[in-house]
Parts: sequence; C-alpha cells; structure tokens
Amino acid sequence: MTDNRRRIDRILSPEYVDGLDQRSVDELRAQRGECTDLETEISYLRRLAQGRIDILSAELERRAAGGSLGDLIAALPQILADDQRPTPAASHLPTQLAPRGDIEFNRGLERLVTDATLANLPSIPDDELRHTLELLREFEGEVSTARRSLHAVLDAIDREIASRQAVEQH
Repeated sequence: MTDNRRRIDRILSPEYVDGLDQRSVDELRAQRGECTDLETEISYLRRLAQGRIDILSAELERRAAGGSLGDLIAALPQILADDQRPTPAASHLPTQLAPRGDIEFNRGLERLVTDATLANLPSIPDDELRHTLELLREFEGEVSTARRSLHAVLDAIDREIASRQAVEQH
C-alpha cells in the first residue's frame, strides 16, 4: 500500500517515531537524513516568508512616512539583517542553508514566497499589501510550528542513535 500523505504529515505522525528502538542504526540514519532534508526545506520557506514579511512591513511604513522607493531599496540590507537569531544552544542549525534545487512546493501557501509581489511592490494597493502581509504571517506561523514539531522528531531519532552509540562504547 502506498502512503499518499505529504512527507511532512508522514514524518510528524506518531508512527514515524514509534518503535525507534526496534529499528537498525541504518534505518535510523535514513530517517534522520529524511528529516534533515525536510527541515532544510521548511527552514528555507520560513526564511523566505520572514524576509517578505520584513520587506512588506517596511514598505507599508515607507508609504505611511511618505518616503521614496529608493529609501526602501537603500534600507534593504538593514531590513533583511538577521538580528533576532536564537543562541546556538537554543536552535537547530541547518546543515544545509538551502534545499535541493529540485524540490516542489505543493503545500498551498508557498505561492506567497514565490509570487511576483516584490517585483510589483510599488503598484500594489495598501489593502492588498496588508492582506498579503497577514497571509504571510499566518504561513510563517504554520511553518514555524511544523519546524518545531520536526525538531522533536529529530531529537527522538538523535537520542536513539546516541543511546546505541553509548551501548557500543561500553
């Protein structure tokens, strides 16, 4: 029987980590690799969403202040600076910064980070910009929640691998 669920749904389902202690180390490493690939994709989507949220928010602020498009462009390095990164101990740092080039985003709201909004920014009405910003914030929240859940799965697999290594060393 083929599992037609999305990869994220399959990996985050309880049965994915049920019986980890029954699996071989090779199986555990394969699961970890699958989770790591997915974490890279999710983190990439999250970073894209966060960057767009920051840019659209800055555009709304620019419009309210009466600044020029040149002001927004000049401010992009500061807008996109990552000043809120968690401490290394509190984060899962990705082993890859971007997903494979052949991934297909088919979960729904990814269009928000792949559409032409940024290219058309000056011509988008304020109401549409606010609506897009609201959708992006919802999307970023959903992606962040999925990412935290995925980290719990990765942690469970890592604990099992570590316990096997500890047994082998004794």
